[in-house]
Amino acid sequence: MGKSKFTSFILSVFPGLGHFYLGLMNRGMVIMAVFFGWLGLVLLASVVTWSHDFLVLLVLLPIVWLYSLFDALQLCSRIQSGETVPDSSPIAELSESLANGYKSRFWALLFSIIPGAGHMYLGWQQRGLGLMTTFFLALFLMDWLRLSLFFFMLPVIWLYSFFDALQLVSANDTTVPESEGTLFPWLVARQRWVGLGLIALGVLIIFEREIVPHLSYQLISTIKTGLIAAIFIGGGVRLVMGSRLNLPVTEKVKTDTHLADDNNEVSTINDITGDERCNGKEKP
Repeated sequence: MGKSKFTSFILSVFPGLGHFYLGLMNRGMVIMAVFFGWLGLVLLASVVTWSHDFLVLLVLLPIVWLYSLFDALQLCSRIQSGETVPDSSPIAELSESLANGYKSRFWALLFSIIPGAGHMYLGWQQRGLGLMTTFFLALFLMDWLRLSLFFFMLPVIWLYSFFDALQLVSANDTTVPESEGTLFPWLVARQRWVGLGLIALGVLIIFEREIVPHLSYQLISTIKTGLIAAIFIGGGVRLVMGSRLNLPVTEKVKTDTHLADDNNEVSTINDITGDERCNGKEKP
């Protein structure tokens, strides 16, 4: 009662202050400790190792900041409506919900910012592990091998993971089947194509790392153009040949359908003729 949502919003720019304003001291202290503790830990690791690679972990800070902002606004609305809000930390609430088997939509969407983490929270461990492994493996290969090929895969994997978790949590069904869906059976069922893809990837890596540095820019451009054109031509030929191979099957189905229709017509005519004979209406 008497708490301004606008003031809470302004103070929440500094993580934890919005909760202090609402009187939720424990919750604000935990959020502030997580935010600045993680910031100090990442900076310390970067200074000690003299490496900037750890700075990529700072991507978690905007997530904590957004959570603090929207959580303060939501709690302020509950307080304005006269509801009693317990001063419990977010970690305690998460532990309690996991212990009771309750899956929060908010936590699921928050974890889904990291591909696969939302699925793990919802109980889909295998699918979450597959998505997380695929995402970070593509990220590692893109950084290590300097291959822009994996760049387009990152947003695709992230968007698929996010909206798949959103669909699971929107179903309001917390039961997870014994044989939960995963990416690995799909790969096993198509292991021939996966093997061909890995071979092509290995050849591409050797070409990029060992051959490209010794070639001229014009020759490299010609090779890449020819390679892309060959892929499109090969895919088009495969689709055309596939449609031709399926054509006899289609014709056979159409022929069988026409024969069945003719047989039905003959049977109908015979039935009508028989009825006429039984009724004594047969012409001499």
